[in-house]
Amino acid sequence: MICEIAPAKINLTLEILNKRDDGYHEIKSVMQTIDICDVLTFWKNEWIQVIPEYSNLPSEDSLPESDNFNYFNNNLVYKAAIVLKESTGYKDGAIIQLKKNIPSSAGLGGGSSDAAATLRGLNKLWNLKLSIAELAEIGSKIGSDIPFFIYGGTCLAGGRGEIIEKLNPLSKKWLAVILLPLKISEKTKKIYSHITPVSYSTGKTTSILVENIKNDNNKINMDNFYSKFENFIFNVFEKVYDNIFKEYNKWAEILNNIINKPFHLSGSGPSIFYISDSESEIKEIIKKISENLEINKYLAQTVP
Repeated sequence: MICEIAPAKINLTLEILNKRDDGYHEIKSVMQTIDICDVLTFWKNEWIQVIPEYSNLPSEDSLPESDNFNYFNNNLVYKAAIVLKESTGYKDGAIIQLKKNIPSSAGLGGGSSDAAATLRGLNKLWNLKLSIAELAEIGSKIGSDIPFFIYGGTCLAGGRGEIIEKLNPLSKKWLAVILLPLKISEKTKKIYSHITPVSYSTGKTTSILVENIKNDNNKINMDNFYSKFENFIFNVFEKVYDNIFKEYNKWAEILNNIINKPFHLSGSGPSIFYISDSESEIKEIIKKISENLEINKYLAQTVP
């Protein structure tokens, strides 16, 4: 038996540089794993079977792509296992138990992280002895974010998201993560449809943040994360949400009235986060939100 943790992520920056000839967008993003996690357990078996289990998901959430027999044949975990098996010529399979804690379609990367954990776990279970770089290459065939989750921690992502540069880990930060109750059908397709050349940037904001992270190197005692980095936290999709989702603006106003803190969108949303050096500050924010709103929220920390 092998067990793997699949952490969620936030995007400290997410810039779109241009649209590529292959139809994908060229991005530049600083990504960071956090300790909201799914858990995957693997046993050897003659065939591949994925067994999902709900844990702490919002009541309205549902695990996509499962059938009445819980086979999960179209889930990224199943796809990752099949691609790894085909890529290596491995003959047998595995039973994979997937315990979900990360809400789906939230911009936190749960599905991609599960796929990456599958590649890592089966690499051990099947004794394939593939390197991290080899696993990331296989992961890039399944989804753009999967190579990042193979490496984890603090990374610079380029290309369509599959080109990864591992950065020095941030000194520990605390986060309030809020899952806004926005129902957006075909979310990724819809928000990318509103990206135009006006939305493109040079990547300079991300480059500056990367330099600050490299200079920090866990040796500088920063007074406050935002005093150094707030001007460089950026997500191109925030403007899209501002322009096309009235409910997003409503929730932003409500949260601002309660705590008056700069929340940022993670990935394609609708999760938002506030990040701080102070655990007590984040706990106070979570407390205030709990007292005023019935909304899904998480206290989290960065993980290397």
